[in-house]
Amino acid sequence: MSRITALNNAANAAAHNTTYTMPQIDVLSNITHARALQAAAVRKGTVIVARAIARGALWLVQPVLDWQRKNRTYSELMSLDDRMLEDIGLHRTQVRSVAYDDTIDAGAAANTNRSPKAA
Repeated sequence: MSRITALNNAANAAAHNTTYTMPQIDVLSNITHARALQAAAVRKGTVIVARAIARGALWLVQPVLDWQRKNRTYSELMSLDDRMLEDIGLHRTQVRSVAYDDTIDAGAAANTNRSPKAA
């Protein structure tokens, strides 16, 4: 209630010979409500900070994970013998470029399955 309204009510009460009592404000419910709003703001801020930290950690860790994947691919391909590499359409000299090149389409067929030669 505004101050002017309270003064008008007090003046009206004096004119009619009655006592005016100010309306009671429930301080406890206001404090409880303010604390709930504050807790919600803190939770929201915590979530925003946690997501930023997670994105930063991923930004730092992702290159290491990519490097490990490429090294594992290179090691596995180099462990194959020449005949198996030929079966998948690779030569040993191509293994490094296949393992470490990000532009190679993994879905493309490496072997065209030539028809077998007659014995």
